[in-house]
Amino acid sequence: MNDQPKFEEIRILGLEASEDEATPGRSVFENGESTSDLPPWTAPPESPSSTHEEWEEDEPRWADDVPTEHESQQPVADLRDSAAASFFEEEAIRGSSEISGDFDPPLLPPDSPLPPLPANEVTTQEPIQSGRGGKKRGWKRSNSSGEGRNMPVAIITGLVLGALVLVSFHLGSGVTVVVATCFLVLAAAEFFMAVRRAGYQPASLLGIVAVAALNLGAYWRFEAAIPLILLLTVLFAFLWYFTGVDREAPMLNISVTMFGVLYIGMMGSFIGLMLKDVNGVGMMLAAVLATVGYDTGGLVIGRIAGRTPLAAVSPNKTMEGLIGGMAVSFAVTVLITGQITPFGDSPGDLGSAFVLGVVAALVAPLGDLCESMIKRDLGIKDMGSILPGHGGLLDRFDALLFVLPATYYTARLLNLFGG
Repeated sequence: MNDQPKFEEIRILGLEASEDEATPGRSVFENGESTSDLPPWTAPPESPSSTHEEWEEDEPRWADDVPTEHESQQPVADLRDSAAASFFEEEAIRGSSEISGDFDPPLLPPDSPLPPLPANEVTTQEPIQSGRGGKKRGWKRSNSSGEGRNMPVAIITGLVLGALVLVSFHLGSGVTVVVATCFLVLAAAEFFMAVRRAGYQPASLLGIVAVAALNLGAYWRFEAAIPLILLLTVLFAFLWYFTGVDREAPMLNISVTMFGVLYIGMMGSFIGLMLKDVNGVGMMLAAVLATVGYDTGGLVIGRIAGRTPLAAVSPNKTMEGLIGGMAVSFAVTVLITGQITPFGDSPGDLGSAFVLGVVAALVAPLGDLCESMIKRDLGIKDMGSILPGHGGLLDRFDALLFVLPATYYTARLLNLFGG
């Protein structure tokens, strides 16, 4: 095996060996001499031109250490420039919906609270309207410590409204239920118009008819009429959108419709339930007096001693006004309602009136704040303007809507119904 000859090269027949020698730094495709300055590959590497001492002379430069005059540090455009401002405005307009009739409910207000207020200032937040279509972009603070309300006009309106209610009470249950139904219908109309302005499309006519039917049905057929009317309202609400009377967002708008019916019609139907009883006028008078006591006490004491904002949903109300309104409501209920049948069958017996006073003082603020929450969500100040100095009927009767069922069930628990 080791005696075999070794091959030193391989030769291809017909070709002659090249006599060129490879020269370092010269291309094999060139015929001339090499002009490259590259050193031979066998030479040792040369040291870099900059020495270690030269590197040590310069301080290190960080990535964020850029001169302010560098172009990367200059603003792209000055927003104060009219050209730049018009560009961004055009972009915002192109981004907004220009199709009329599109469902665009209001945005919720920001969750972050505003800075604390001075001790002698109570403010409210109003929506900032900007952009095409009046969409809400935020909330601003504005003074609402009560100076904007025309108090003489508000007092006159309240006296006229109170006189109308007392006259209807004097004329009996039939007249009272008719007047109350008219009030409920107007309040429902205010509510449905307000939500329509906010972008919803409820079945307004159906909702108003249902509100009236609930109160009248409760008066004529007592509690059995309420579930029947609600069932018919749900069925007709489905047909309202199924047949195409309104087509936008049927599930959402049916919910808004039913909310208005339940909020105003269902809670207002306790008027008819109480007036059905022989002592119904006395129960209604007790509910009205408790509510008027809360509203009046909260307004007067809040204007005199109000310093601490109550809640974000109603920044123009104060904790002092809430406590004062509850105290006045309790006092009016005990001292005045305790002399009225059925809560004062025997004058001086304050037990039933005391219970009603506690219940009414607790639920009246709840009704007031809940309506304020709805208005804040819709981005409006008042539900309507039918009552000069007060706003709408729903603004005036928001607490009463909660006091009505409280009075009814208090009378039921205390066995004050006459039959």
